[in-house]
Amino acid sequence: MDVVKDIKIAFILGTAIMLFLVFGLLFLVLFYQNHFMKMKRNEANLLLKTALESEKNERERIAIDLHDGVQGDLNALKFTLAGLETGVLDEKFKSHIQLLKNTLQQTTENVRVISQKLMPPLLEQKGLRPALEVYFEFLQTHSDAKLDLKGDLDDFELNSHEKYALFRLIQELIQNMFKHGQVSMVQLMIESQAKELQIKITDNGIPFDFFSTFEVNHNGGLQNIMSRIRSIGATMKQLSDDKSNTYIIQLKRK
Repeated sequence: MDVVKDIKIAFILGTAIMLFLVFGLLFLVLFYQNHFMKMKRNEANLLLKTALESEKNERERIAIDLHDGVQGDLNALKFTLAGLETGVLDEKFKSHIQLLKNTLQQTTENVRVISQKLMPPLLEQKGLRPALEVYFEFLQTHSDAKLDLKGDLDDFELNSHEKYALFRLIQELIQNMFKHGQVSMVQLMIESQAKELQIKITDNGIPFDFFSTFEVNHNGGLQNIMSRIRSIGATMKQLSDDKSNTYIIQLKRK
């Protein structure tokens, strides 16, 4: 009887040890798998931030080249034409010079607008709110839609990457509204606390399911918006009805 009892005890202990080893091994596999996935996510986020930072630097370089180089050359050419005009008596030739001056003026303005779109100078100098003000003023002069910008960042501090990412994704969202939504009103509201920033963008355009469309079609514009949101650790949700679309972007500090 003692032998049978000993066998039973040995069997129970052996089974317990085997189960312990199996569950221990399973735990280690899950732990390292989770650790590996976390490392991959961190690596992907780092690559994304690096890519967006490179894009920002390249946009800034091109914007400076356009402003200081091309725009400067165009202004010099405009002054040269103005000097030529003073010594010309032929009215027909004068009209040709005036036409060239007008074309140069329009080209100079186009270069200025492109330069500002690439990298708004106020974004680094004054911050997100002033850059958005200028952007809304630009939109207002090129659109019949009613544009409204409210609120401020107050004590919520943004680093350079966050300012750039937020400005670009807001720009992308509003461009999509005008391009696809047939909007006549866009309102942007900034609400902030010490550790939380909320940006709410509302239009009165055609209802559009952002996330369903993104799941089906990872196109350039939607992909850019999601990439910028992920790169700064923000979140975005959408509220829509049959008369409007609202996007709420949140950025929180720990």
